[in-house]
Order: sequence, then C-alpha cells, then structure tokens
Amino acid sequence: MGNTLSFSLTANEQYRQEMGDRLGMDLDPRGKADCVMIIVIAAVYGIDLLAAIYILYNRKYPPIKCKSPLLMSCIIAAAILWFAGDLQANGHVPLADTQLKNCKAFGVWVRIILGVCTVSALVAMRAYGLFRVFGKNRPFRGWGLFLPYLVYCGCMLAYGIAMQVVASRLTIYYMWPFDICFYTPGFKASLFAIIWITWLIVAGLNWRIRNIKSSFNEARESLIACTAVFAVLIFTTVMHYTSPHFALNRKLRILTTSFDHLATNVFWWSIMAVPITNCLFRKQQYLDVWVAKLRSDGLQRMYDVSSPGNSAKESSVYQRNSLFTAHADYSLLRSEKALQSPLDSGYPYFDPMFDSYRFDPSNLNTVTFTSSQPEQPPKPKKKQKRVDMW
Repeated sequence: MGNTLSFSLTANEQYRQEMGDRLGMDLDPRGKADCVMIIVIAAVYGIDLLAAIYILYNRKYPPIKCKSPLLMSCIIAAAILWFAGDLQANGHVPLADTQLKNCKAFGVWVRIILGVCTVSALVAMRAYGLFRVFGKNRPFRGWGLFLPYLVYCGCMLAYGIAMQVVASRLTIYYMWPFDICFYTPGFKASLFAIIWITWLIVAGLNWRIRNIKSSFNEARESLIACTAVFAVLIFTTVMHYTSPHFALNRKLRILTTSFDHLATNVFWWSIMAVPITNCLFRKQQYLDVWVAKLRSDGLQRMYDVSSPGNSAKESSVYQRNSLFTAHADYSLLRSEKALQSPLDSGYPYFDPMFDSYRFDPSNLNTVTFTSSQPEQPPKPKKKQKRVDMW
C-alpha cells in the first residue's frame, strides 16, 4: 500500500475496500472528508499555538499572569501531540510503509502518554494548585504542588514501559488488511480507567474551589469545561466498546477525533478567552477593572494599588504594584500564621522582581518595597582637624 492521503479515492484505498468486502467488514475509504477534518483541526491548533505564544509574551500582564500562562501553553503543546496520535490511532492517514505503522510508539506514547495523560495531568495540577492556595492556604510552588504530578508522571512512565514489554497481541497491534492499529479490549479498559480517574479528580478539585474569591473564581469556566470533557468521554467510551472497529467508519472516526479536540479547545478558551481578548483590545481599561475587582474581594487590603496618576512616576508605581498583586503563583494566601498577626488577612508573596517588602502592621493599606541588600550603617563623620593659626 502507499502512504499518501488524497482528496480523491486512490488505488490503495480501493484495495482496502475490496479487502473489507471479502472479510465481511464495512470499510469507508480515507479521502476528502478526512483531509478536510485534518486541515480544519490543524488550523485551529495553529491559532491556539499563536495564542500560547501571545500569553507567554504578555505573561506579566496581571489578568494573564494569574492564569498560569506556562501551564496553559504546555497544555496546547500536549494537545497537539494528542492530535498527531489521533491521526494514526483513529485511522485518518495511511500507515503502511511509514513510521506510523509502529502502533505502540504513536498510538500509546505520543497519543496517550504524551497527549491525553499529559493534558489531563496539567489540568489536574492547575486545579490542585488553586485548591492549595484557596483551600489549604499554601503557596502555588514547592514539593507539595509538584509531587503529585511527578508521581502521576512516574506511574505513566512505568505503565508505558510495561506496555512496551508486553506482547503486541495483548495491547495494540497493526492490522495489515485494513491498515489500522487495533486496541485490545483489556488494554483499552486500562486506558479509559486512567483517563476517567484523572478527570474525576479534576472535577472534584474544581468542586472544592467553586466558592473562592471572584477575582480567581473559575467555577463557570470549570463547569463548561468539565461538561464538555465528560460528554466526550461518555461518547468515546461507549463508541469504543459498541463499535471496536470505528476507525473503518468515516463518520465515527471523524466524530471521535473532532469531539476530542473540541473538548480540549472548549476547556482552554473558556479560561483564556477573556484575558487574551482584553489584553489585545482594551489592555489598560481591563487592568483597571481587574484590580478594582481584586480590591473589592479583600485581596488587596495590604497593597497600595491606586489609580494611575498623571505623572510617569505614579503610573510606573501603579503598574509595578498591579503586577505584584496578580501573584503569578497564586500566592496571595489568607493565612494569619503567614505574618503572625491576627489582624492580617493577606500574605504578601515574595517576588524577586520587587527585591523585598517591608510590612507596617500599624497601616494595613500599605506595603513599602525596599532593596534586598542589607542596610549599611551610617558612616561616621570625619572629625576635622583643628589647625592653630598661632
């Protein structure tokens, strides 16, 4: 067989169709519909990639900064790998005489581990980070945040190695007559179990943080995202077990791939659309509204964030303080122990861009930023020598 996908029916696809008829299998040849789907989803991910680059470039803009732009960009990168694996696993492209014929490499490592599981793990880590900050009064950093993610990645690595050792007939193998990769029922069940457990954890974490301060509340976005993801998961799970050879059916394979990446984009854009749009078209106006909302939530009682003045100096101080209060690491904690003061309800997170801060407990509305260098004692004045004129 050849390895070219075309808008027209090729001789190789006619041969596959004939083989399907001989074996009593309904087989829809690859062609125009698959090409259109690939072009559309690739264009969508092209836009997503530009958006990811944009949020990384504007990562210091507070409304974007508080959305964890690095994590959100990594989610897009993992989703692109997921899409590349789907093209092979869902039967959209010819596999014969290409590297795509290696079902384990692309169907499991690229699609499942680096794609689906990585996207799910990053979403779970982001939700867990918000829960740590607003549920446990802990910072969005350290081993406490990354250890669960590293354990999950270690389990996925062990799972992939075990799958690589086990015989292909027990996991995933290449079906020569139909030029597709086929997942065995048991192996498929283990994959769905991992994905379902991960997203149930994400849903549980989002439920726990549904009532956090409105400046950082993503309850509506999380509801939209989780509804889309679970709808797709239910559809995909049912379809995989009711139609195990769905890759041979044009409508089912296109619906499966399209729904997968529709859910991913619904999740991503439900969180990032508002800050990106406002950063593009009304940057300063939206920042003013965002900071005012932050103040009204009581998260800025300790920070001197005033409206930008007429002078360049006042505007610079306003911008610097606004960046500080965005706390890219979600570290505005509500902890009395943080400053050992029962009167305080905020925790100013140290950010190296501000060197250090000085807290005045007598005035809860101000924070003075100072240099991280230790103060030098005043130099003693030199005694003037007395000169006798006589």
